[in-house]
Amino acid sequence: MTAIFKRGALALVLAMALLVIVPSAQSTATEAAWARLAQGGYTILLGFSRAPGGGEPLRPDIGDCESRNSLTDRGIQEARRIGMRFAARAVSINSVYAGEFCRALQTAELGFGARNVETRSYLNSIVGGADPDQIPAELIAAVEEFNGAGNLLMVTHPVLIKAISGTTPREGEAIIIAPGEKPGDKPRVINRLLLD
Repeated sequence: MTAIFKRGALALVLAMALLVIVPSAQSTATEAAWARLAQGGYTILLGFSRAPGGGEPLRPDIGDCESRNSLTDRGIQEARRIGMRFAARAVSINSVYAGEFCRALQTAELGFGARNVETRSYLNSIVGGADPDQIPAELIAAVEEFNGAGNLLMVTHPVLIKAISGTTPREGEAIIIAPGEKPGDKPRVINRLLLD
């Protein structure tokens, strides 16, 4: 009876230790990501915030977001929170690019201010039936050409982020990338940043 109790107590202690260690490791990784961004010179890929299901047509109408799927109330709050996180950390953002789909554009505008956002069609992901694993050459060129003192932020679809990083980002997760080893190569993943 005593041996069973001791094993149960040991299992409980180990489980509690894991609960303490895992968030601590994630917190450390996130702090390292913020420290990298404070140095500047990186590109940040961010997926759009929560949107209603059903998807949008493959050919988005620019400026017609009133009649399109937009963000849910929770998605609106998430987008604003993301912008506040960057502001609270005083991370410099030189430029904000967004895909033309309403959910990406609205995420960028709510988080970083409408007048600071520029649309880029290459962030539209799989528009026109493109291969979801194909990374647009324009995106690769933008990452290679960026050399600001701050960072470049791109708001896009998770499918495009997966093509670059190899995994679908978790909700509230940004991927920090830098140019590939050689010109034209796929961008390298430098770090991941949990924003929620």
